[in-house]
This record gives sequence, structure tokens and C-alpha cells, in this order.
Amino acid sequence: MKHFQSVVRATSVFMIAVLVAGSAAAQTGAYPVRPIKLTVPFSAGGSSDILGRVFADRVGAELGQAVIVDNRAGGNTVVGTQAVASSKPDGYSILQVTPNAVIVASLQQNLPYDMERDFTPVIGVGAVPLLLVVPAKSELRSVADLVNAAKTTPGGISYASGGVGSLGHLVPARFAHDLKMNATHVPYRGVAPALQDVIGGRVHFMFVSSIEGMQMVGPNGVRVLGVTAEQRHPSLPDVPTMAELGFAGFVPAVWYGFVVPKNTPAETVDRLYQAFAKAANDQGVREKLGRLGLTVRVRSAVDFGRLMRDEAQRWSRVVKENNIKME
Repeated sequence: MKHFQSVVRATSVFMIAVLVAGSAAAQTGAYPVRPIKLTVPFSAGGSSDILGRVFADRVGAELGQAVIVDNRAGGNTVVGTQAVASSKPDGYSILQVTPNAVIVASLQQNLPYDMERDFTPVIGVGAVPLLLVVPAKSELRSVADLVNAAKTTPGGISYASGGVGSLGHLVPARFAHDLKMNATHVPYRGVAPALQDVIGGRVHFMFVSSIEGMQMVGPNGVRVLGVTAEQRHPSLPDVPTMAELGFAGFVPAVWYGFVVPKNTPAETVDRLYQAFAKAANDQGVREKLGRLGLTVRVRSAVDFGRLMRDEAQRWSRVVKENNIKME
């Protein structure tokens, strides 16, 4: 009996030690120990969703846990962003961010969160340029033609966007403002219907990301007049950059990155950075993102945080200069 009791005590002590060690490991170096949720604040099927899923698969493989994409569209990204802002800062809730994340603060009062106060940057992974497009059958064959038409056509010309306050709205608003063009904004509920009306000639032009725009280039689609990139687009070698056309420094882009709730442990943020960076440098991932038109550029947490602050200030000025307000 005494021997049996000794065995029981020894077993109990061993099990307690295992549980304590496991708990300590879970709190320190064992992250992650369960699936991670990656919130994409856009609908499924779009370019942001596709990019998010490409990273989710590769990062999940690197971390040894599933990374589950959660599409939380609504409120110009506010719905999804708020969901992550209110999540526990433990590394199991990640938010994909684009320029919308920092633009919305200039458009909406009393947001339930603050991007700088409530989030910690993890990594920037790259960007896609914008294409300045007109209907393929348009008589406007250059940016000079477009600018001249805006200044000489009675009533001016029009430009489309996927919605008020979107990057597709702010970029042409800045462009028209700087060049004193007479151009009227025509907002749509999404990029797809906006592009269709440009193709149909009901709107004169728009700035659209290369991901959506490249699919529509052709005799029955759109003609590209310029690219907002430092170098020509590899799929459009004959189309000049805006800088080549005399618009130095005009390189707005749709950038992508990932953030987590503020106060997420530094070691967890670093673990996520390493996993996302390794994914971004994976040849298979680069090929998939390249087909989307995204140029991979890994930015550290500090560098990506700086980019977000700079972009917030840049687009805030455009919003104020053009008196843009959410409808």
C-alpha cells in the first residue's frame, strides 16, 4: 500500500510539473498553440482577400498553426478594424491593412479606435501601382489630352471611383486639384461597376489599381495613359510612368501590410514578422503575388509604422483641400 501511495504521489507531482511547464511554454516561447485569425476588412473574392489568403496559407505553414481568414467588410474597413482593435493582444488576431485604414480617420468623426494608439505594426509586404485609364475608344490618347479636355470641355470631365473616400477617389482628386482641372467625381459601390462605366464611355477616366485595371486593358476595355510607379509596369512596357510624363513624385500606390492589437508581446510581434517575411520571400508566394501585380517589398515594423503615419498625413491634406466628406 505504501509503495502504491508513493507511486501515486510521484505521478501526481510529475503531472503537475508537466502542466506547469506546458503552461509556461504556452505563455513564453511556444506561440502559437492554436489557430490564428487574420481579419481582412473587405469582401471575399477581391484582391485584398486573395492576397490575405496567399499569406495565410504560407504563414500558417511556417507557424505550424492554421491562419484562418475572416472577411469583415463594412463601414469603409471600420467594421473589421474595430473587431481586431477590441481583440485580446495575444497574437491570435491579425488585421490586414491598406491605405483605407489610415484614410478613414480623415473622413469619419469619432471612430471607435485610433490606428496609431490601438495597433502595433508587424510588417509591410508590398504595393501595387495605379493605372490612369480611359475608355479604349476614347479620343483621349495621352495624359496631356486628358488635362486639356478637363480645361476646355464645357462643364469639364468626370472621373469614377469605387466609393467616396477610397484611394481611387483621393488620387484623381489630388491630381485634378494640383493641375486645376475641371473634373467631377462619380462614386460607385465598388471598383467593378466604376470600371464598367468607364469602359462604356459614361465616365471619362479613373485611377485603378493594376490588379483590377490590367484585366480590362484591350480594345473592348480601357486604354492606359500612365502608371503611378517609379518604373514602367512589366506588362505595359509602352506605357510611361507619371514621372516620365512630368509629374515627378506622383507615385501613389495600394500598399499592404499587417498589424496586431497594441500591447501584443514584443516577442510575439517578432515571431509574426519573421513568419510573414519568410512568406513574402518564398518563391511560390512571389509568383502568385506577381500575377496580381504586387511588387513585394518587406518593411520592418518601424518602417511600416512610419509609412502609415506619412500616408495618413498625406491623404488628410487631400481630404481637406477638396472638402471631401462621407455621404
